[in-house]
Amino acid sequence: MSVQPAMSALAGEVSAALRRKGVEAILVGGAVVTIYSRNEYESLDLDFVVRGTDRGVAEGMQSIGFMRGTGRHFERRGTKCIVEFLSPPPAVGGLLVHSFAHLRTAHGTLLLYEPTHCVMDRLAAFYHWSDRQSLDQAVMVARRHRIRMQEIEAWSAGEGHPERFREFRDALATARRRRKR
Repeated sequence: MSVQPAMSALAGEVSAALRRKGVEAILVGGAVVTIYSRNEYESLDLDFVVRGTDRGVAEGMQSIGFMRGTGRHFERRGTKCIVEFLSPPPAVGGLLVHSFAHLRTAHGTLLLYEPTHCVMDRLAAFYHWSDRQSLDQAVMVARRHRIRMQEIEAWSAGEGHPERFREFRDALATARRRRKR
């Protein structure tokens, strides 16, 4: 079984369990990269941001066999992924995210960052922490999905990293040229 279907299925299961408890959660972070990159990158955790109340998170997670680990982490025996709940609101750098992609899973619809915001999320780590792996992940997603490049460029300038945006743009162009060969 490939990672992406397992990743999206697990994320859908978590999302559905939370929704039954009145909790709306958005999948963010590396798991979104795994889904959009079709397993080129494999995340080992599911990061969710809760919109609205988070009352019901622990109960929802327990209803599908997850137990609270350290901090905001939940773990389930036999599941290699850890589920973590990040502080709201959903944001990439200084930009609050209000629109999300919808992915159908066996458990229902999963809300997650759309490809443009997923790329921005990875670029934020590259810009602020010089994380080259995050740059590679941004390229993986951008190579496979339509993204709003002008929005990313404007956001990058607002984050104070227009030169790093150019590095991303060049890395993406190089990756696209390699893929055409």
